[in-house]
Amino acid sequence: MKWPVMMTMLALLTGYTVAQQELPAAGDANHAPVTETTEERDLRMDWWRKAKFGMFIHYGLYSGLAGEFKGQPGGTEWIQTNLGLDTDTYAAEAKPLFVPAPGCAEKWAELAEAAGCRYMVLTSKHHDGFALFNTKTTDYSSQALLGRDIVKEFADAARAHGMRVGLYHSVIDWHHPSYDNTICPDLCYPVNQAEMLKQKGIPRNQEEYCKYLHAQVRELLTQYGTLDIIWWDYSQGAAEGERAWKAPALIEMCRSINPAIIMNNRLYSFSGFDKSRDGVQLDLRCGDYTTPEKRIPEQGYPGIDWESCMTVGDKWGYNRYDVKLKEPADIIRQLQQCAARGGNLLLNIGPKADGSVPEGVENVFRRVGKWMEVNGESIYESRPVPSVHLPEGWMASIVYEDTYIFPPKMQPAEDVVIRIRAHEIDTVDPCVLGQPDCYIEMERVEEPGEDEPKAYMQFTIPASAWTDAVEGMPVFKFSNAN
Repeated sequence: MKWPVMMTMLALLTGYTVAQQELPAAGDANHAPVTETTEERDLRMDWWRKAKFGMFIHYGLYSGLAGEFKGQPGGTEWIQTNLGLDTDTYAAEAKPLFVPAPGCAEKWAELAEAAGCRYMVLTSKHHDGFALFNTKTTDYSSQALLGRDIVKEFADAARAHGMRVGLYHSVIDWHHPSYDNTICPDLCYPVNQAEMLKQKGIPRNQEEYCKYLHAQVRELLTQYGTLDIIWWDYSQGAAEGERAWKAPALIEMCRSINPAIIMNNRLYSFSGFDKSRDGVQLDLRCGDYTTPEKRIPEQGYPGIDWESCMTVGDKWGYNRYDVKLKEPADIIRQLQQCAARGGNLLLNIGPKADGSVPEGVENVFRRVGKWMEVNGESIYESRPVPSVHLPEGWMASIVYEDTYIFPPKMQPAEDVVIRIRAHEIDTVDPCVLGQPDCYIEMERVEEPGEDEPKAYMQFTIPASAWTDAVEGMPVFKFSNAN
């Protein structure tokens, strides 16, 4: 028998509009003003909204430790604070293990292109304070250690492969002696680092640390061409905004150097894990987009630009114990969820000490890329379908005037029948992307109603659409008859 699927789609082929914060917006003691208009902001954000898919790269001293310190497991990029290590002890063990091979950034960029990514974001400095760029502010850097400016290598490689360039920059710093974590007692900090500073009589001075932070950011903005994204990480409680990072001045400096730059919201207190913040309007003075972490919000964030950052395994940086990886179909589903709910997906790689990507992670990226070669038109430039009602597990996106239906992953033994109210869809030649010989039968049917018959457009989709699809994940295209 055929599998019946009833679908009700409201305003299926209409445009997608959302309410936005009124701009320009005045600043205050904790926020820089937003001087652009909504129209100017939309133009600035346009490429990012269309790109949909980016590569995140967590790489640093922790990559060589690979999840353990002298045989003791302790996480990856958080290993220094997880094990309470002072920066001297941590660096003495980690520095000799950090050996980026020549050309590693080129391989990251090639992989991003193969996967169908449109932008890349590299950790210029993580919480351990080790800089992957040529900086005059410290000798705790790849340039001082190895004579290698990893950020330059990354930016050059990314642009050569057609990628927009982004940098993750930690405002937290477990290395700099002036950094004052006591602004927020719950903020992560290595126990032995605090003890070492106390024993040496080194005072905390957040004013001095902010000068250091701003100087490093200025270097990043002026040494590597035009950056497209700054991905700040992160704030908590009172450790945010003006008090912690002099965020208004930092934001205004970034905008003065590069008016087109796009920034996330983590200079201000935000948790990507906190579902209670879902649906809360983003204050655009805090950043251009919000960043749910390791999850995709069930309803997206209507009216808000957002990006889910996700891992292929469980960890961000390389960890030899992180071997349970998501299947390519799981990542494809996340891409579909982001497209259907109005967000972007930033998918992470954690290179090894030599910069190579773990084989399993690379395999996932390349298989996702094969799916994107066939189905990318349903993801890039997509918007949510407004007022759409679909059965559980079914989703849709709209690109210009074409609607794309994402069925759940399944293995139907028989043809699948879906019905859409006739007045809600106007389509010709429904098809399965990448399967020109897969014929979808379309007919008008009526059923008795309380007052008058209900008219539907009925589509019969062969079961082969699933078996012949890349990774078993077909996409159905409904072109507008007009």
